[in-house]
Amino acid sequence: MLVHLKTLGCRLNEAELETWAQGFQKSGHHITQQAQAADLIVINSCAVTHDAARKSRNLIRRIHRDNPKAKLVVSGCYATLDEEEAASLMGVDMVVRNANKDQLVERALTELSMETMPEMSSEPGETSLFTRGRQRAFVKVQDGCRYRCTFCIVTIARGEESSRPIDTVIDDINALHTQGINEIILTGVHLGGYGSDLGYTLCDLIKAILGRTHIPRLRLGSLEPWEFSDEFFELFNNPRLMPHLHLPLQSGADSVLRRMARRCKTDEFAAIVQQLRHRVPHFNITTDIIVGFPGETDEEWQQSVDFIQQIGFGHIHIFTYSSRKGTKAATLPDQIDNNTKKQRSQQLHEIANALKQAFYQTNIGKEFPVLWEGYSEVCGENQKRVFGYTPNYLRIAAIITEAESLENQLVNAKLTQINDDYVIGTIPNLFHSQLTDKQASESLGVVV
Repeated sequence: MLVHLKTLGCRLNEAELETWAQGFQKSGHHITQQAQAADLIVINSCAVTHDAARKSRNLIRRIHRDNPKAKLVVSGCYATLDEEEAASLMGVDMVVRNANKDQLVERALTELSMETMPEMSSEPGETSLFTRGRQRAFVKVQDGCRYRCTFCIVTIARGEESSRPIDTVIDDINALHTQGINEIILTGVHLGGYGSDLGYTLCDLIKAILGRTHIPRLRLGSLEPWEFSDEFFELFNNPRLMPHLHLPLQSGADSVLRRMARRCKTDEFAAIVQQLRHRVPHFNITTDIIVGFPGETDEEWQQSVDFIQQIGFGHIHIFTYSSRKGTKAATLPDQIDNNTKKQRSQQLHEIANALKQAFYQTNIGKEFPVLWEGYSEVCGENQKRVFGYTPNYLRIAAIITEAESLENQLVNAKLTQINDDYVIGTIPNLFHSQLTDKQASESLGVVV
């Protein structure tokens, strides 16, 4: 049977997709990138905003329209929060709530009568990551959140915190590395709360991964900017832990943060950034900002803009506030009109682009190890442009010959020029492209 997997939303959704893909493969099925060729389609939906929920509905309708013969399973936050609506959409054969995601593969195969004898009982074969053109893997280590930010519907959809044992995570990472994966991204709803239910901490997990695996690159997914210990900052002394963190700020005005029930003030956020950048030069801090939160005055908005510019983020995900039924923020007075939200969003997009270009500029002239992707573009006779990412998560493009291949390899590049959404680089020593795990790990520090 051919299975097509599709997701909207966060990196946690991506990680769950990878888990399902491997589950279907172990049951003898094949993952396909072509939805129209699939016998079974699984959609991991999102509902972080009204727009995300709308996109989830539209995706379900489009998938069914393009392949009406395929069985269709829908899971994720939209399917959990609006289960009846999701189940009523044309073509949907099964809805699996977030609480039952671990059973999705088994339920889909049994309840939809799609069981088959396993073809790969003795050989795992190529992982879904490579089938989908990926050189990195998202590993889900935690679900749920103990906190209740007033705007967040996701914590309601995901439930209480639940962590995976360290040994299980280690086994997953070692298996992925054996299959050729060179970069792991740890994900969770409240990643910083990892282990709260098991007596561990996120630091314990990271130290175990660095000590018990040989994965060349380890990244952290979105991490709430609070409860960071000195031990956490020290972990970045290991060059295998990538110098990039996505720390959701949400607002640069303390009064707005209080209404959001956020646990980090702006001065505390600034201190975290300062420590990280002091420890690792060119540390990349990216963030989320909500525009037009209820009651956000012109003065508060200007405070937010000033603080965002002060920090100098490498990238900003900008969300226009949308009221979500069931959240406290939906009941707050002084909801902001759409025109004001639009104006502020446009202003912040311009600021975000300027900050990104400025961060790019600080990296020009430096040399970094780059994990090169499989995607390439023809750019001249017998030449192609290849893309990859530096440790601090800058997208790099370089020109190589058609006969050369860098896919899934760690090869240094010197950053030379900015070009809109990526940085142009040159590869000084292409003959070093074949790196052992040990060499790759040793090369992960910045070469100045």
